[in-house]
Amino acid sequence: MVFSELFRQGRFEVPWHQRYYDWSADHVRALLQDIDDAIKEGRDCYFLGAIMLVENGENQWKINDGQQRMITISLICSVLCRRFIEESYSSQRVGLALQMLFDLSGNQCCTPDSAEEYVPRITPPKNDMMRYKQMIRGNTIGSNGLLTTAWFEIEKFFSPMSLEKVELYFDFLLQKLEIAYLRIPYHVDPNAIYETINCRGKPLEDLDLIRNYFYSHFSETDDSEKMNSVHDGLERVRITIPHTRKASDYLRCHLQCKYGFLPKDDFYRKVREVIRNQKDKSHDKKESSTNYVFNLIQQLATPENLQLFKVITASSPDPEFIRAFEVASGTTNSLRNLTVFLRELNSYKVSLPLVFAILICYMRETDGRKKKRIARIANRNLHRLATFILRTAFAAPKFEPSHFETEFSNYAQNITCSHNLPDENFAQFLQNCDRTAFGILNDSRFKSAMLEKGQMTGAVRVRHFLVGVNSKLQPDAKLINERQCSIEHIFPKSPKHWVGWPEFKDVDQSDWIQRIGNLTLMGVADNKPGEKYNGSFTKKCQSYLDSSIKLTRKLGEHDYWSPDKIIEREEEMVEYATDVWTFK
Repeated sequence: MVFSELFRQGRFEVPWHQRYYDWSADHVRALLQDIDDAIKEGRDCYFLGAIMLVENGENQWKINDGQQRMITISLICSVLCRRFIEESYSSQRVGLALQMLFDLSGNQCCTPDSAEEYVPRITPPKNDMMRYKQMIRGNTIGSNGLLTTAWFEIEKFFSPMSLEKVELYFDFLLQKLEIAYLRIPYHVDPNAIYETINCRGKPLEDLDLIRNYFYSHFSETDDSEKMNSVHDGLERVRITIPHTRKASDYLRCHLQCKYGFLPKDDFYRKVREVIRNQKDKSHDKKESSTNYVFNLIQQLATPENLQLFKVITASSPDPEFIRAFEVASGTTNSLRNLTVFLRELNSYKVSLPLVFAILICYMRETDGRKKKRIARIANRNLHRLATFILRTAFAAPKFEPSHFETEFSNYAQNITCSHNLPDENFAQFLQNCDRTAFGILNDSRFKSAMLEKGQMTGAVRVRHFLVGVNSKLQPDAKLINERQCSIEHIFPKSPKHWVGWPEFKDVDQSDWIQRIGNLTLMGVADNKPGEKYNGSFTKKCQSYLDSSIKLTRKLGEHDYWSPDKIIEREEEMVEYATDVWTFK
C-alpha cells in the first residue's frame, strides 16, 4: 500500500525490546537520494520494502520490523512541514504533513500552533521519545544523538531545493512511496515470523542487484535479439566467474577501469549513479539508456576481459597466457616476471584495476611488433607496481589499501580510456602516490624503515618477503612452490622450548620471535624432526643444512643463534630485499 495510507491507519509503537533509532547519516542520505532519483526518472512508485506490524488494540500497532524507515519518513515529513510553514503557512500540504505526523482524521482541522496538543502517530523507544516529540512539534532540538544527525541531514538535503521541487518531493511521498506490510494478529508469535523472514533465503549481493538493474532497462517489447544478447552476456559472466563474490570483484574492477573509483561499500548505488551521469554527458544525444546499457554489457561480457580477470586472480594462472606474455616481453628466464608479479599482487586487491588495465592494453594489440613493445612496457609497469605495493606492505606500520584505492582506480581509467600504455608517466604516478604515503621508494628510507620496524607478521606477507630474498641467493628460486612452504621461526615461538636457548635468557624473548632475521622457509620436502627439534639451535642446524632453500641452508653456517645474529641477518636480508624490489 501507499505509505501515507498506512500512517493514517492509527498509532504505532516501537516495542521496548527493539533497538533505538540507529540509522547513520549515510543511511538517511541514501534514502533521500533514492527517492529523489525515482522522482527524476519519472517512476510510478518507490518501493520502501516490507514492514511487520503486530496488533496492539484498535487502530494501534507495535512495529516489529521497520521502525528505522517509519521514523525516518516521519522526520522527512516534519522537515518538509517546517519548510511549507516558512514559505506559505496556509499551504494545504502543511495539513497533510501534520496528518502524517499526528493521530488526526482526514477532515479534522489542524494547525501547527496546536501541535503540542496532538498525539504523535509513532512512539519511539524510551531514550528517543522526548527528542522525537520535540522534533515533530517544531521545537528546538539538541545536537547529540542519531535522531538529531538524521534531522540535520534531511535539512541539509532540502535546504538548496526550490519550493517547487520540495512540493514535488512531498507529493511523491504521499502518493507514490509504497510498502508491503505484514499484519500480525495479537495471538500470533511475531518473533517466530520475524525469524523466518530474516533467516531464510540468501541476501542479495552487489552482483545480483546490478544484474537486476541492467535487466530493468529492457522489456519484452524490445528487440528479442538484443534481449537474448543481454541475457547471454550476463550469463557468460556468471558461468565464466561462477563465484558470486569474485564475479562482483570483476564487475567492480571492470567498471572502475571504465569510470574511475567506485567505493565498495556503496558500489551498487554508485554504479547506477555513474551510468546515469555518463549517459547524460554522452555526445550522442540520440542514444537511448537501453542502448547505452546494452553496449556496456557487451563490453563486460567480452571473453577476453573475462579470461584476463581469471588469469590475474587465479592461484595458478593460465600457463599459455603467461608463456606468451613472457616471450613477448623477453622475460622468460627472468627471476622477476609476470608469474612473480601476479603471485605478489594477487594478495592486494587494491592493485587489481591497474593490473587489469595494463594487461588489457597488451591483449588488445594485434600488431606483432607493437605487441612486443607493449609487453615490455607492461612488464616494467607491473614490476614498479609490485615494488611499490610490496615495499609498502613490508615497511609501513600497517598496509592501508584506502590510501591508494582512489588514485589506482582513476589511473586505471586513464590507461583504459587512452588506449595507450604509459611508461615513465606510470613511474611518476607511483612516485607521487609514494610521496603522499611513506616515501619507501627511496632505498635509504626503505632500509631504515625496515630495520626500525624489525618485525614482520602475516603469513602471506612473510612468504612474499622470504621467497623474494631467497631469489637473490638462489637463481632457480622460481621452482619453489611458495604456497607449500612453511614459515620457520629459528628461535621458537613456544615458551616451553626456550630453555635450550641460553643466548636469549637475558632479553624479552617475545620481542625476537617475529623479527625479520628470525624467519625463514622450510620446503615441502625438507626434513623437520619432531618435538625435540626446537630444543636448541644445534638440533635445528642439520635440517637447515639439508633444506632445498638456500636462504635456510645458509643458517647452517652459524654455530649459535642470538639476538645479535638476528640483527646481523636482518641487515643482510634488507639489503637483498632492496635489490629485489627495486624501482626502475
